[in-house]
Amino acid sequence: MEINNGTIKEIDMLHKEDITLKHIMVYAGSLLLLTACMNGAGSTTYGVENEKAENEEDALLAGNAYQVTMDDSFERLSNYEGGGPDQRMFFWQEAMADEFDFNLDTTQLLREEVPTIEINPINKYEYIFVHDYLDFDHTEEEALEVKEKVKQDVEEGTGTHLEDIKDAYIRWVDNLVEEEVTVLTNEESDIDPFTYMVKHKTEAGTLRYELFGEAEQDYIQATLTIPSTEEENEALFETMLGSLQSITFDTEEFDDNAVMKETPARLAYEPSNNLLGEYPEVGYSFNFPEAATFRGSYPAYHVYRYTFGTPYEETVEKESDIPRSSDLVIRAEKLENAPTREEKIRNRAAEDFVGFGNNYVRTIDYLHEEEEFDTGVFTTAVRAEFDGYEEYWFLKEIDGHVYEVFFDLTFDTEEYDELREDYFDVVQSFEITDVEE
Repeated sequence: MEINNGTIKEIDMLHKEDITLKHIMVYAGSLLLLTACMNGAGSTTYGVENEKAENEEDALLAGNAYQVTMDDSFERLSNYEGGGPDQRMFFWQEAMADEFDFNLDTTQLLREEVPTIEINPINKYEYIFVHDYLDFDHTEEEALEVKEKVKQDVEEGTGTHLEDIKDAYIRWVDNLVEEEVTVLTNEESDIDPFTYMVKHKTEAGTLRYELFGEAEQDYIQATLTIPSTEEENEALFETMLGSLQSITFDTEEFDDNAVMKETPARLAYEPSNNLLGEYPEVGYSFNFPEAATFRGSYPAYHVYRYTFGTPYEETVEKESDIPRSSDLVIRAEKLENAPTREEKIRNRAAEDFVGFGNNYVRTIDYLHEEEEFDTGVFTTAVRAEFDGYEEYWFLKEIDGHVYEVFFDLTFDTEEYDELREDYFDVVQSFEITDVEE
């Protein structure tokens, strides 16, 4: 079962691991730091703005602005690092996260060892429409009627949707774990502005608190996770809950100095000592391509691959062998994991360039051989032209790693010039860090 807008997520169902002396020392040190933070280190207000909408109908379904004041022992991760919708906020206890050993197999174990706070607003109009009125066979007249019914339901507060969301979550938990579930209301416990709080343990012993509340135009689902090692740390729970209770959707209460979610000027990958296994040991950064649409990143928390996918405004014919959107991928990989290598692509035969659909390569240009062409730090640059579109690869191998920028562009689209300019800016602004030449 899944609740709209990603508000019910897969619960961490992972095997317990032995806690070594190292982990005990880490927890003890982190706890001392956390206690110091809770005893007067301060707090920071974070905010999310209204999602942009082109018309009134889109505005109803768009995410709404809110702010929350968080204890400074917790750090917010951007959506470019943690994933999820724009209105989501995710925080982790910074001291413990800095000591957590990340590798690609244990990233999902994070909540077993690091306290986290996650906030997921759910737009009421969108939720009610999807769960009560969604029908792809509506006539235009029926669709207008549904729109008015949804608006009326939200304005009058009809239905039991918040309780439904809470009950659906409990059913999910019951199907996954045998641990007892405790449900508290705001009449039984001081959890305002939330109405319900569901407390349970995951199979790994992590304490999980799921809170459900509502604002004027949003339902609010929030998650607190506390590792089993901190189960008796009541001060930690009170700090996390207290921060969460500061949430407000009332613009009159907003802090003008709140730290807002903004598109960064640059994206980067920065290796650290607690990244193990397949994580690249070298770093990089590049200018954010403003004309492109961000699609996702990998892996969560410490990203070394960024992906953009920008649909073309004028849809390309579905029957044609031409991409209907433009892809841009930036990554760093260890040599043994890299999908593309410099020598390999320089020597790739024309018939080995796989086109979209039944398309085939027409010409291949080796841009690194052209003195006037600026390839930035990249030592291999290849352009392949197909019927109706082109693909580019920029590669550099250094210090046991491969840096790669790949993108494709369809000719005769309105977005072509602007995307091409931004993509080349990514290439030419690309900087390499943490390497030995």
